[in-house]
Amino acid sequence: MNWVRAIAGVLVLWASTAWGATLIWTANIEPDLAGYRVYQCSQQPCSQASGNASLFVTLGTVTSFNIGTPAVTEYYFITAYDFANNESGISNLATFIPVGSPPPVAPPPVIPPPVIPPPVVPPAIGASPTSLSFAATQGGANPATQTVSISNTGGGTLSWSASDNAAWLTLSQASGTGNGVVRASVVTGTTAVGTYNGSITLSATGGSSVTVPVTFTVGTASVPPPVTPPPPSPPPAAPPTPGGLHISAVQ
Repeated sequence: MNWVRAIAGVLVLWASTAWGATLIWTANIEPDLAGYRVYQCSQQPCSQASGNASLFVTLGTVTSFNIGTPAVTEYYFITAYDFANNESGISNLATFIPVGSPPPVAPPPVIPPPVIPPPVVPPAIGASPTSLSFAATQGGANPATQTVSISNTGGGTLSWSASDNAAWLTLSQASGTGNGVVRASVVTGTTAVGTYNGSITLSATGGSSVTVPVTFTVGTASVPPPVTPPPPSPPPAAPPTPGGLHISAVQ
């Protein structure tokens, strides 16, 4: 016998004081079928494994059984067994409800608690250094280029942009994704002597912007000291004047 599922179905008739209720099921076709067992439960869950089921009656190869008119709600299922007393799995569950009784209230479904996703951490800009300072001499060469390193100190993907607010300041890159480097250059040109303040603004999609202050100091060009000419050479010395000639006689 195929003992995986021997019962095809169970029907329940509503109770009546005239004839009661009858369980009806589809007959098994196995040649070694010996009969059926009817089990009864007073509560759910109703199965052999639940511990709530008790054997109600053992039958031969009939396909129906009158259960009478129980006074309370009862639950039934049947199994098939063969001559070696092997028993099949249980049928579907049949419910008997007395006349005038309200239908059984199904227990509320178990609703799992909602799954709260972890908070989404937005990207955040990290800038190093946090300020720049340039110095030059008026009319002299441009100072050396300096760099600002950009990193993501938050979550997700960092998409950033860079801008400045000074005419004398130039940036090498206006935008980028992830970590990056922006080179800042200043042009001395004809800028007057003084101290100038500007800034580089780094903005991120979904994050807060960061401002990097920039200071540019232009100093006065140094004036070389005047060159003192050497003193004039003294005039040449006059040749000596010859003296009188004296001749003396010796005796």
